[in-house]
Amino acid sequence: MSNTVSVLDRLASRATQLYSLPAVAMKVLELTGNPHVDTHALKKCIENDPALTGRILRVVNSSLFGLSREVSDLNQALTLLGIKPLKMLVLGFSLPPALFARVEGNVLEQYWRHALTKAVAGREISEALWQIPGDDAFVAGLLQDLGELLLIQEIGEPYCRLLRKVDEGHFDLAAIEAETMGFDHTALSARILTGWHLPAMLAEAVSWGEGLRPSDGAAAGRSPLQQILHLAELLARFLAGGRPEALAELLIIGRHYREFSDAQLEQLVETLEDKVLHLADVLSLDLPEGLNYSDVLLHAHRQLAAVTESVAEGMVGGRDEQGPVAEEQRLLDELEDLTEAVACYRTAPAVAVAAPAVASDAVDAGPATAEAHSSAAGRGAHAGHGTGPESELIEHLAAAGRACRNSRYPLSLLLLQLDPPDDEHFVPGSAGYEVLLRELERACRELDHYCALCRPTAPGGFALILPDCERRQAVEYGNDLTGQLRRRVREAQWVDEAPEVVVSVGAATIALPPRNFSPADMLEAASRCVYASRSSAGVVKSIEIY
Repeated sequence: MSNTVSVLDRLASRATQLYSLPAVAMKVLELTGNPHVDTHALKKCIENDPALTGRILRVVNSSLFGLSREVSDLNQALTLLGIKPLKMLVLGFSLPPALFARVEGNVLEQYWRHALTKAVAGREISEALWQIPGDDAFVAGLLQDLGELLLIQEIGEPYCRLLRKVDEGHFDLAAIEAETMGFDHTALSARILTGWHLPAMLAEAVSWGEGLRPSDGAAAGRSPLQQILHLAELLARFLAGGRPEALAELLIIGRHYREFSDAQLEQLVETLEDKVLHLADVLSLDLPEGLNYSDVLLHAHRQLAAVTESVAEGMVGGRDEQGPVAEEQRLLDELEDLTEAVACYRTAPAVAVAAPAVASDAVDAGPATAEAHSSAAGRGAHAGHGTGPESELIEHLAAAGRACRNSRYPLSLLLLQLDPPDDEHFVPGSAGYEVLLRELERACRELDHYCALCRPTAPGGFALILPDCERRQAVEYGNDLTGQLRRRVREAQWVDEAPEVVVSVGAATIALPPRNFSPADMLEAASRCVYASRSSAGVVKSIEIY
């Protein structure tokens, strides 16, 4: 721990010596630190930087703030916005230019797309889901990754190689940083902000801290601002980084935090890109082209299949050496030079930091159904685009497994298969059978579980992915769903005599998905339970897997 602290302190001291916060921003901090703010002096201070004044007025009049009337000068901005939002804008727009001077253009473009998306998303999420002003989230999102820039300049190529490898392999940057360097870049960002004498609340919020990284899911110790930043980070990975695997985690964690729905996500994405581009224009930044946020969301499932196809193949084929754990280990082996480069700072002469650092039932089942599912899953994963129902199910299940592992939650998979009634009006393909299927799907989609995901499987079947769901609860859900379907059929007006409806239900549960979690194995286990349920006239069968 002491070695890690010394490295952080030495790196942060370099930042505060080489990249000082501009005088205007420092004066704004001083003036707004007084309980009785002198608004006239504050206005005069900001007006000393005409470029900053222009940026503030342009962004205040943009769709980002949505004020009811145009703001033409700083007096109006102070009146309509209030001191705190204005202070946040000043801090966000007063970063030292030298901090960005030696960073390659393509790296800087991608950095800014991610940072601006996270900042705007943080503000929107704060106001829409938490019903609180989003100024703190905006600035925290804008400043959270400053440590990346410092590491690029101080460590150089070894750290740039890490960024490229993480981007190519869709790894979690903070987790890999912690493995190789002993800390992640947000801890360094917090040290930089502390050295600039920025509010302690801001420094504490930007650092994930040990056990609070995005990869650790819905950690109990997160503050509201850290929860907002967590969702904003996942959204930025998904939209700005083109990483569709972040979508499932975003929805699961978002529902855990604040009942974040698909509809709210769509509404957010519709306006997000325009606001990001407008903000980039205010800051005179060039962003990389080629990612349309609405298109990213529209094609998310297809992208998920493409991104995780190779992982799914390894899981279905049993080639564990191709799994994510082995891939991550290979990456760590390739980054020995980064570890060595960081080690140099442990022996370098210490330089005092400008301010104190912020702490920041096993079931015997026949093989038929299981083999059919496994075979179909394998075909889906190996197909050209991997977009079949089973392949999509495996990919969603893999994403839920990651989220549950990170959040320390159990995961259950519930398979429901409609068995055709012994009635000529309800044979498969008939109108009556289709009505039964729609009723079953409706019951599944209306299940009262905060982050359940319903997907179609083989003809006549549905799968429910249930994060944070134990085996007993999954069995109860299975019984409730089959009971609901029978009641709906009995009460239906579209049939003279209700048929005897039987639904075979199988549940597989894992108490905590491991790092080498295989969604294909979980699907196979649940399929065996469906086979056993069919042999028992619809009694729900379940299994706990390890």
